[in-house]
Amino acid sequence: MQATTMPQVGARNELVVLRAIRVSPDGVDQSELMERCGLSRQAVSQISRRLIDRGLVRAAPVHTRRPGKPAMSMRVEPRAMLAAGAHLDPAHITVTLVDMLARPILKRSLAAPGRDPAADVERIGAALDDMLLELGAATPDGDPAAVRDTVQGIGVAAPAGLDAARGTLLNPPWLPGWRDVPLLDLIRARTGLPAVLDKDTNAALTAECWPGRFSVQETVLYLYVGAGVGSAVSGDGTIHRGGTGQAGEIGHLPTGLDATRCRCGRTSCLNLYTDMNRFLERAGEADDATDPRGGSSSALARLRRRARGGDDTARSLIEEYGVALGEAARTLISVHDPHRVIIGGPYWEYLADDAMPPVREHARGARDGAHHVPVTSSAFGDDVAAIGAATLFLEQKLSPATA
Repeated sequence: MQATTMPQVGARNELVVLRAIRVSPDGVDQSELMERCGLSRQAVSQISRRLIDRGLVRAAPVHTRRPGKPAMSMRVEPRAMLAAGAHLDPAHITVTLVDMLARPILKRSLAAPGRDPAADVERIGAALDDMLLELGAATPDGDPAAVRDTVQGIGVAAPAGLDAARGTLLNPPWLPGWRDVPLLDLIRARTGLPAVLDKDTNAALTAECWPGRFSVQETVLYLYVGAGVGSAVSGDGTIHRGGTGQAGEIGHLPTGLDATRCRCGRTSCLNLYTDMNRFLERAGEADDATDPRGGSSSALARLRRRARGGDDTARSLIEEYGVALGEAARTLISVHDPHRVIIGGPYWEYLADDAMPPVREHARGARDGAHHVPVTSSAFGDDVAAIGAATLFLEQKLSPATA
């Protein structure tokens, strides 16, 4: 959104300055802020003072040998603003609280979503209440209400398909009973908080980019390894969501690996090799894989132990998974031309050791190998979508791009 009125311009400039401070963990002084933000000394000084007065930023003098008034180094007060996040995964529900830097403070892991969305939303609300009580008890005043006042809202991440604008789950795979569910209405009614909804892939990428580890000018491709594989892409600090919010559904991306026919009628679709239930059945872990809502983590842990213990079949299957994922990455790199590729999601940690080498090998074939793109694992663990869900709300609240 482009600011057009003076109040809008002022609000956006404030977010620009706050972002520059937020992504500077070692602190930043006024001169650096002027350079980074393209604002006058007077504007930076006034905005900084407002942020300090509101408790969002703290300042400390930087002592140098130069005469005159010492410069002030500014950092955010991370816990001045909190956000909650909830991830509806087929295997479990995760609820978390994060600070302004998207650092997890507390989390709760709950049983998998059932067939009663209202009951599951009640469980999410109860988990959030419990975390706020715990956090409030740890404050000097022991006041949960004071902590609740710092919680700005809640983000929810879920598998597609969904309608983020309406806050509705439409027909998410692996979540029976969740078709046409007005999820955000239920969440808002239970928690009393503003709420946002997005795909788990988009949430995960938001978490990766939020700390400011990458320049906003970078194009980042994220591959999300869960019950299936999805993708997300950001450029100029904004995630590409597509015309209906369903961008990144790559299950039927052709890999060209063999002539196996998919139910869609084409051959060698990515999901034939990366659908987690199918993959675990081929690995001989079908006892847990028969229930799409549970058991995948423990089954994958056993598969990883087999591979590490010298089981050639287990290792070969994981490597084949990596080949398929690498072929998908090869195509997506050619399409999106990213500066970097990140792979994460709840199940990637079990596969990364043996799957990453073939992913990188096949991804290097993009554009005939003319452009090297680094492929790395996520800095987050299996909670990335829940952390990202909370970060979605922080982004809505604090990103200059949304002002």
